[in-house]
Amino acid sequence: MTLIQQPLCRTPRLLLRHQKRGSSQLVQCWLRSYSSGRIGGGGSDGDGMKIYNSLSSSNRILPTHHHPPRACTTSPSKNNDKRKEQPRRGTAWYVCGPTVYDSAHLGHGRTYVSLDILRRVALHNYSQNNNPQRPRPMYVMNITDVDDKIIKRSMENINSNSSCDNDGNGTKSEKGKEADPLSLARHYEREFWQDMDALNVMRPDVVCRVSEHVEMTIVPYIQQIVDGGMAYVIPEEQQCTDGIESKRDESGTTQQQKQGSVYFDVRAFEAITNGRTKYGKLAPDAASSDFFSWDESNNNNNNNSDGDEGEPLRTKRDPRDFCLWKYRSRSTKTTKPTTVIVEPSSVSYSSPWGPGRPGWHVECSAMIQRLADDFRSTHEFDVHCGGVDLKFPHHSNEIAQAEAHSVACDIGSSSGNNSDDGNDSNGSSTGREEWISHWIHTGHLYVKGRKMSKSLKNFVTIREMLGVAPKTHSVRTASIDDAIASSAIDQDNNAWSSPSDDFRLWVLGLSGSYRGPSTFSKDRMEEARVIREKWVRFLMEGQECLDRWNTTILDDDMYDGGGDRSSRLWGDEEIELFRTVTQCSMNCQRALLDDLDGTSFVKELNCIAEAGQTYVQWATASQNKKQRTVNPPEEPLRFVLDTFRGQLNLVGFTQRTADVGISARLSSSSLDQQELGTSLAPSTNTAILDEAVAFRKAVRTAALGAVRKKMDSSDAVKDILKLCDEMRDGTFPKLGVEILDGKVAVETAKDAEGNTSRGWRHCSPRGRA
Repeated sequence: MTLIQQPLCRTPRLLLRHQKRGSSQLVQCWLRSYSSGRIGGGGSDGDGMKIYNSLSSSNRILPTHHHPPRACTTSPSKNNDKRKEQPRRGTAWYVCGPTVYDSAHLGHGRTYVSLDILRRVALHNYSQNNNPQRPRPMYVMNITDVDDKIIKRSMENINSNSSCDNDGNGTKSEKGKEADPLSLARHYEREFWQDMDALNVMRPDVVCRVSEHVEMTIVPYIQQIVDGGMAYVIPEEQQCTDGIESKRDESGTTQQQKQGSVYFDVRAFEAITNGRTKYGKLAPDAASSDFFSWDESNNNNNNNSDGDEGEPLRTKRDPRDFCLWKYRSRSTKTTKPTTVIVEPSSVSYSSPWGPGRPGWHVECSAMIQRLADDFRSTHEFDVHCGGVDLKFPHHSNEIAQAEAHSVACDIGSSSGNNSDDGNDSNGSSTGREEWISHWIHTGHLYVKGRKMSKSLKNFVTIREMLGVAPKTHSVRTASIDDAIASSAIDQDNNAWSSPSDDFRLWVLGLSGSYRGPSTFSKDRMEEARVIREKWVRFLMEGQECLDRWNTTILDDDMYDGGGDRSSRLWGDEEIELFRTVTQCSMNCQRALLDDLDGTSFVKELNCIAEAGQTYVQWATASQNKKQRTVNPPEEPLRFVLDTFRGQLNLVGFTQRTADVGISARLSSSSLDQQELGTSLAPSTNTAILDEAVAFRKAVRTAALGAVRKKMDSSDAVKDILKLCDEMRDGTFPKLGVEILDGKVAVETAKDAEGNTSRGWRHCSPRGRA
């Protein structure tokens, strides 16, 4: 029996049996194990990360590991002392991924950036409390590539393709190329991963596609629930044997199951579990929801609650029932009128109930079950994440399915498993009170007071925000277009600009709590850009100051016989700086561990930057005013810069922000220009090169424009162009950089990977400085 197949509240029943036998020591052993987190949930090391749990409606410590089952005995044994403790299992996270039928918008972006920050902090917390016997947390994401929306979009593309063919120009629309549902899904899945990479969101450890799990994972999962009496089939009027799998009973007789859609039976589920659990654990208050009202006379109530589109009217036993398997005919060969929906062949799968595909809710429960089996020796699923719009009914239905599947498996195996040792056949621990103990939900994103939605035409795609894709949607409000224009900063105008990092900063500290609603606007994005540019300026000026001090020491060593004009003595200013930054850094950590309080985190980061900037200005002014011949100690400033960069890296800012100001180090033994040129690493110096090249390009463009227009002061303009040429032919080549313009720029407009050229490339350093 696997992890998710454990019976509900089984441990209390085991305790009752042992209590009747007088096994008090066993009971005490179990209680100690439960209180320590070895069973019944995950444990955590040290000061854990407290994150709001939607299931308990409170902040709970995020699980980090699970202890293996232990054999509790009533009498001491010599072997117990020699028994080697088994490795602990790590925690697995499951994140509901996108339904890939269109480009991802900023609502998706906020969710996945928020969860990326949460994941990074959890991994950092794991590394700080690392135990070699505890695996690192595993991050799993699903891709919904079989869905009504995907099929609907593919049909629209077919119609669009046909319209283009009828125009007489013989061309096809771009989206018309993806007429097949799975091809369309693959296209937008690739685009989704590209968007996540652009937002610096870490890739999952495991990705599971629905299409690759239907027949091998999801169909058997549904069958188990049906066999347990907690699902039923609504027969189709059009009976045929196409795509129907036969089932053999114990005597070997082939049985033909009813053909039709399969629905989860909430009433049967509640009756069989007999009060040990309930349906709708993540549902809103039943007293304030019409969803739970039920009129027996209205037996044709069609509240599917499963997000289906185009589902024909059917009779359900309860309005809470939801679809597990959607019957879809593969053929329309009939002489009678019919409303049967015909499914494209690429997304039509065989099952005991006829051809079709799984319902939306069952895919995640089934794939988690499969992965729990695959990784049961190393990890246990204890964290489930997604947007708040999935909380009900999707995640509530996931829980109900998983619990029903667990009970069904327990019923099927109870006759052959009478062991009282408290362990399943596979050795997994028993007594989990919940299928998944920790549920994390991110809040809605709004634009102009309305939820960001494609149907309302008030959405901004991630690519539009990043400025890497044109506005392709013709019908949209002017306010949304303004938001796009303001957020998509032209990176060519500023070598340090990063819309991706601006968006991450906004998500982290300016959009409110990750689990609350937020409104996207150009003002808030502009605020994020201003704050990040202040951070960048501090890093640039701080590193420049530090490099200047080091250069002074280097010059002394090279030309003054080894003299050293630096000091290692800390004054009051250095001590106060260290204290301030240390306290702010501790506050940053506390903020992240306290339900990911990004607002407080950004506030403390601002304090670090302000303290560091003030110190740099004081040190520079002090040297200039007093004409000091001894540099201040470099360690305090280096500590501030390293601490600040460490915090930025922790929450996932890119090198374009975190590595600003880091320059190539001069060799202490030589000033050879060859060493200077080759030490110019692209990863640390490209931004300053971009800035210089952009400046030169602007001056050159203005001058060329004046010459072409035959403006006055042509001699001055020629002098400007001469300076530009000297920078191209003299200054940059000494540093190992070749500037590209004119014919050379056209010929090298694309690099080896097909990307637009930056306007420069590395070359062998030549000449002397």
